[in-house]
Amino acid sequence: MRFRAIVQARMASERLPGKVLQTIGSLSILEHIARRFATLEGANVALHFAIAREEASPLPTYLSERGWNFTEGDVYDVLQRYLDASSDLDDTDYVIRVTGDNPFTDKDELARLIMKLKSRPVDYAHTADLPLGMGSEIIRVNALRSIRLRAEPATPGGASEILPHHREHVTMFVRENPHLYEIYSQPLDETFSEELAKARVRGIRMTVDEPQDLEVARKVYLHFERLAKPLFGAAEVIQLAKNSPEMFASNANIAQRPATSVDARAN
Repeated sequence: MRFRAIVQARMASERLPGKVLQTIGSLSILEHIARRFATLEGANVALHFAIAREEASPLPTYLSERGWNFTEGDVYDVLQRYLDASSDLDDTDYVIRVTGDNPFTDKDELARLIMKLKSRPVDYAHTADLPLGMGSEIIRVNALRSIRLRAEPATPGGASEILPHHREHVTMFVRENPHLYEIYSQPLDETFSEELAKARVRGIRMTVDEPQDLEVARKVYLHFERLAKPLFGAAEVIQLAKNSPEMFASNANIAQRPATSVDARAN
């Protein structure tokens, strides 16, 4: 059983173009992602970047200079990019889906999720109740491949089961069809006190999707860097939000896009 983290990334973001190369502290967002996976304990996870094929994109050169593995594919068919990036894996292997706008994955919660899958394999597993941008999701390769199979009409001239948002938001078909897949939702670890668990996620955005998100990410990272805790986890972020809510005010009112939304530029 192998685990591969596949990072979807592109330069032409709708709301914050070039965000994956924006810096937080001295590192780009992609470098933050790579560092967290390089320091993941108790699991050997290979890192791969599934980038969009875009004209004049600096990403191929950027990734090559750092010796990072990558493949290029369609800008809007992210599902196919994942299939291409996992084509050499066995059906029983796992893909960790990582988006290029989430630099602060809680690596301890991810390590727990991986250990759970090693002892009890399921089709799809995800963390629950973490701040937006700090959670993880893992899909078994045969479940990922089954989505592509369902894109083919069952009968000539019939309709595909796969909708545009399934291609852009890779795992949504699985999440919308729990009767077809075995799914595990990981509860909060005991390190989250009852008080902290109740305070947890409301209004906390640690994803970088808008300019205001980048502002908050930089403030929060600087806070923890000064404490010599650059690999902070969700519990620490929740505690910070509880003690210093003003640090999260800039992006508190940003509405998260619906999971069924797609890039307006997609055909």
